[in-house]
Amino acid sequence: MSEVEALSADVPQEVSSLLLPLADGQLLVPVDTLSEVIAVQAPVAAYDAPDWYLGELNWREQRLPLLSFEVMRGQPLSTTDDSSRIAVLSSGNPGGELPFFALVLAGTPRLVRVTEEELAGREQACSPGELMHVALSGEEAVIPDLAGLERACLEYRNGR
Repeated sequence: MSEVEALSADVPQEVSSLLLPLADGQLLVPVDTLSEVIAVQAPVAAYDAPDWYLGELNWREQRLPLLSFEVMRGQPLSTTDDSSRIAVLSSGNPGGELPFFALVLAGTPRLVRVTEEELAGREQACSPGELMHVALSGEEAVIPDLAGLERACLEYRNGR
C-alpha cells in the first residue's frame, strides 16, 4: 500500500460538527469542541477588560472567560433573550492555562454532518478570532480560531 492510499484511508469522509448561532452569523466547530451548553448567566465583572471579554463564569470549579465573538469581530454587543445560551468550548489545549472558555450564543447549537463535497471555502478577510469563512451546503459560517481566542484571553488575564 502506498503512503497516499494509507493517508486517504485515515481521512474521515464525514465530520460531526455543530453550527453555533450568533447574533450576526454562525460558527462551525467539531462536536468534540463543545463541552456543554448552559443557560445565560451574568458573569463576574472583569477589571479593565477589552469589550469582547464580558467577564468570568464559574463552571465545574473553574473560572472561565465569557466572550462575545461578535464584539471581537468589531460588531456591537448583542442583547440576550430567552433563546440565548452560553457554549463552553474546549480551547484545544487541555494541558494549558486555559483549557476552556465560554461564548455567548443567540440560540441552541445545531448538529450537522460535514463532508468535503458540502464544504467550500469563501474568499473573505478574517477578523480577530476567525480562522476561515466557509459555506456548508449553501449556509455561511465561520470556523473560529480557538488557539487565537485562547491566546487573546490569556494576554488579557496575564496583563492585568
